[in-house]
Amino acid sequence: MHDLTGLGLGSERMHTWTNHVAEGLTVLEVAPSRDAIARRIPAVAAGRWRRPVVVLGLDGASVPTRPESARTPQAGQRRTRAKRARWRGQWRDAQGWRLYLRDGDRIVHLLSWHHVQTEEQRGEALAQVQKAGVLPEDHGRLWVVADGAEWIWKHVQALLPHACQGLDSSHGAPDVHNIAKAH
Repeated sequence: MHDLTGLGLGSERMHTWTNHVAEGLTVLEVAPSRDAIARRIPAVAAGRWRRPVVVLGLDGASVPTRPESARTPQAGQRRTRAKRARWRGQWRDAQGWRLYLRDGDRIVHLLSWHHVQTEEQRGEALAQVQKAGVLPEDHGRLWVVADGAEWIWKHVQALLPHACQGLDSSHGAPDVHNIAKAH
C-alpha cells in the first residue's frame, strides 16, 4: 500500500479498510465487461482451428471468523506480549471461482470472485455472471472444474448444462487410485 499510494497502513487497518470498501459489492461490479473479456479471446484463438478452452474453476475452504465482541478495543496495557485469544469464532465457507482461458501451458485470467457467502448467494452470483453474458460460452469451449461439493454441481447443472464438467485432480486422484487398486 505504501509503495502504491504513499500511505503507511498496518495490516489490521488495511484489512478493515478493504472489508469496508468491498462490503456490498456484487460480482458484476468487480467483473470486467462482456466486451473486455471478449477482446482477450482472439489473441488466444489466433492460428488455431478450434475455439479456445474457457475454464471456470470453483473451490472453497473453511476460514475462521472473529465474533464482533473480539473486534472492539480492549482495556489494558498495550506494550505487553500478546496472549492467545479467549474467544471462539466460527468457521465459514469462503468460496471462490476463477474464469480463465487455457493457452498451452499458460492461463489468461478473465475473472475472479472470492467471498464468504451462503450457498444461495454463491448460486445467485454465478447466475448474475451467466445472465450478464460475462461467461464467453459462445466464444470458447466451456469447462467447469470443481471439487465434489453438491452445491457447485447443482448450480452448474442448472446454469451451464452444456459445459463439460470435471472433478479437479486433487479431489479426484484418491478415487482414481482406489478404483485402480480395486481393479
